[in-house]
Amino acid sequence: MFSKAIKKWTILVYADGNNEMESIMYKSLLACEKTGSNKGVNIVFQIGRLGSYNDSNGDNWSGVRRYYVNKNNLNLVEDLGKSNMADPNSLYDFIKWAFENYKSEHYMVVLSDHGGDFIGCFTDLSKNKPYIMGIPEMIEAINAVRKNLGYEIDILILDMCYMNSIEVLYELGQEKYNTAKTVITYMDYAAYDGLNYERLISCTEKNSNIKNLKLFIELLIDSLELDFQAFEINNSQLEEIKQLFNQLAEQGVNSLSSVNNKVKDISNSELINKIDDALNSMLIYSKQTFKGLNNSIKVTSNDIGHLILFYRKLAFSKDNHWTDLLSTTPLDSSKTLNDRVNVALTTSSKPVVHYMLKFNRDKD
Repeated sequence: MFSKAIKKWTILVYADGNNEMESIMYKSLLACEKTGSNKGVNIVFQIGRLGSYNDSNGDNWSGVRRYYVNKNNLNLVEDLGKSNMADPNSLYDFIKWAFENYKSEHYMVVLSDHGGDFIGCFTDLSKNKPYIMGIPEMIEAINAVRKNLGYEIDILILDMCYMNSIEVLYELGQEKYNTAKTVITYMDYAAYDGLNYERLISCTEKNSNIKNLKLFIELLIDSLELDFQAFEINNSQLEEIKQLFNQLAEQGVNSLSSVNNKVKDISNSELINKIDDALNSMLIYSKQTFKGLNNSIKVTSNDIGHLILFYRKLAFSKDNHWTDLLSTTPLDSSKTLNDRVNVALTTSSKPVVHYMLKFNRDKD
């Protein structure tokens, strides 16, 4: 049932279709099937489906399943039933399962669904109430793969909107146990149809013998039609960037009225130039010319009201005066709890309360 051969690459796809993205996630699975695993590449896929999308071939099941994807053959390995794809423990279990059963020299993890900036991603509507996976919880699950098991991810692809931010980069690299060596994100919005998996798999197979990871990433991004960029997760550079933002808050911005324009107002400052230099030093490759802060990569700089509670969960917010400028809402007057958030995603016309689950796989 499981692959025993050591291949060059294993591609893991975590595709959350337990929401209105079901048809897109299912079509992504079929796209992987067109190319399939080969002598150099394993493709494993965990997908959730609500069962509301009526496929023409009659494959209208619901729930969560794991597949080993061969060309023209989806090999069902596990049926997980009505699992919650917004549970960070589900993400961790999938990555662990794939690493343990599909050995290779390198690993690429693709996370595909909705993204909600610093709040979260992976919405799940299959339960009696809607769920969303928090960003800190998602990255805690990813980093536990190395902390608990000793595994590393060569390339993490965030096939979601609004993941191209300093806050997400910092969260990925804020521990000595960061699992992902590099991360690839969209420069702006994600494409609604997501990645071109046929090109992703074909490029990986074609270049599987390349030992230089940065060159491999450059060729991979060039093979895709969309505007992607890749960063190395460099802990020391990320810590420097956080401290520079702390200094900006102390020296460059001293009133809430300037929050919305703070980056524009100080764009020529020495501190901003240092931030751009640090970011550029981590940049591996970009489809477009790198233009620095708030052009090529974002940072939260608006009054975010009661959502400040969720921003404060981020490692980037800790001991950082930048955080103090982002909300006029007194913390003790907010009714928002840490296990739920009232947000409107890009497909919603109004905010909906989504619930969050904690990561609890501290040891394995």
